[in-house]
Amino acid sequence: MRLAFFITTLLWLLPTLTWGFALQPLQTRNLSPAVLGFGLPALAPARVLDTGSLRLQATVDIVSNFTEGVRSNEALRFDGETYRLELAGVYGIGDDFEIGVALPLLSHRGGSLDSFIENWHDFFGLPQGGRDRAPRNRLDYSYSRLDGSGFRRDTSSSGIGDLSLQAAWQCWRDIRADRRLALRAGLKIPTGDSDRLLGSGSWDLALWLSGEQRWATAAGELLLYGGSGVLYGTDGDLLPDQRRNLAGTVSLGLGLQPWSRFGLQLQFDGHTPLYEQSDFKELDQFAGQLAIGGSVGLGPATVLEAAVVEDVVVDTAPDVVFHLALRHRF
Repeated sequence: MRLAFFITTLLWLLPTLTWGFALQPLQTRNLSPAVLGFGLPALAPARVLDTGSLRLQATVDIVSNFTEGVRSNEALRFDGETYRLELAGVYGIGDDFEIGVALPLLSHRGGSLDSFIENWHDFFGLPQGGRDRAPRNRLDYSYSRLDGSGFRRDTSSSGIGDLSLQAAWQCWRDIRADRRLALRAGLKIPTGDSDRLLGSGSWDLALWLSGEQRWATAAGELLLYGGSGVLYGTDGDLLPDQRRNLAGTVSLGLGLQPWSRFGLQLQFDGHTPLYEQSDFKELDQFAGQLAIGGSVGLGPATVLEAAVVEDVVVDTAPDVVFHLALRHRF
């Protein structure tokens, strides 16, 4: 899938130059224009930080969107690129608790990936879905209804997104069997400008469980992990009359660490719809995406994570996302 083979090969060549680490979930989530401003959480590790430990992380996502359509009383077009940088910190406060904060910086623009993605579609025999007939490098994130409601962003915008506060509790662990469970919570605060699609204007509260099981095998350490939870939010500014205030989330992943300093991962992220009263699956259908990637240790406490993310439930998530995350533990 597009750059998946390149990323896999690159990560495969690095282990002899790097350091060991514990594989953790890929920090991916749905970044569709109508969804990214809400408080859907990325699956966090099932292992809570030790007392006094600090983890800092910078995450970069390059998002390419293309989907469009017209229905009897509504029209939708998501065509453009979004660049997202998230800066996050998590601190272990003791007694199996940790707290954290995350702030995204967003930029919506026409971008320059259209030609590249069309060539990859042709190379692998994948359908273009109308992308090859649309204007190149256009920005048009829009949705409209006959009653006049909707939103539109067709000029570039950049700025801070919605701030998130996080907390976690190590509610269960079995050290001998190498399995853990953590209860996590996140509060999203509307600090981004919803008129420029930098935020949703809503207050969102997420509660979810993260779990993991590790096994030592002949091929290396095998990791099975996942999580599920609920998201409750206020109506906000983005299609408030269609907002579903309650949604469910689910993630499931599999990782293999053939060397202590290198691991490969496959991860599914999904959620129930955040909107109602629409015939577009982009808004009113279960959304699902699949990430293929892995991680490599760059130092005794530094890890680089890379992945390519595809919309396996077509059009419910971005067409493709190129994902990188760099984290360091103190």
